[in-house]
Amino acid sequence: MIIVITDRKISATRDFLDHVEAIANTAPDMIILREKDLSEAGYKYLAIECQRICSYHNIKFCVNTFLRTAVSLESERIQVSFDLLKTNTYRLKDFNEIWVSVHSLGEAVEAESLGATHLIYGNVFETSCKPGAAGKGIVELKRVCGAVRIPVFAVGGIDQNTIEKAIDAGCEGVCVRSLFMQSLNPRVTMDELRGRINKG
Repeated sequence: MIIVITDRKISATRDFLDHVEAIANTAPDMIILREKDLSEAGYKYLAIECQRICSYHNIKFCVNTFLRTAVSLESERIQVSFDLLKTNTYRLKDFNEIWVSVHSLGEAVEAESLGATHLIYGNVFETSCKPGAAGKGIVELKRVCGAVRIPVFAVGGIDQNTIEKAIDAGCEGVCVRSLFMQSLNPRVTMDELRGRINKG
């Protein structure tokens, strides 16, 4: 599975929503609207538009962090940080899918016990999203995948050269941010990634 995480600040095109449309047209398994720096109102506007785009292309859409927006859009899924999961467990229980970002084996195990249905683990490789932070590596990714029963998705530095390693480590799929957001041709990018997975 290939999941795209948005970041309008590094979008290769001037119109962010046009870029999301182009990415959705490549049929990713899901798009997560990240954009955590926005106000709730600003985020909700983009969420409404992105949900519409995803619905048209028949792909999953996931709200990040903004619980009230997720509820107002009647979203069945939400993506949150590990800390937000711990402090809002009671508010998250009504979502069918609770995607939680974790950064260690301990967090992964605890997140599962608190009701997470999917984990996003990283950063696996060095990434521009966390400059200066060394990748946690394939060995740690394998440990996390083996320690929980729920699906694990690798994030951080995922590209044509690393995607096979992540999948081979036992994760369910990958989350990709900069590679898609900086791509002027998302179709070619998606074909390259899926080609790598199929080859592996």
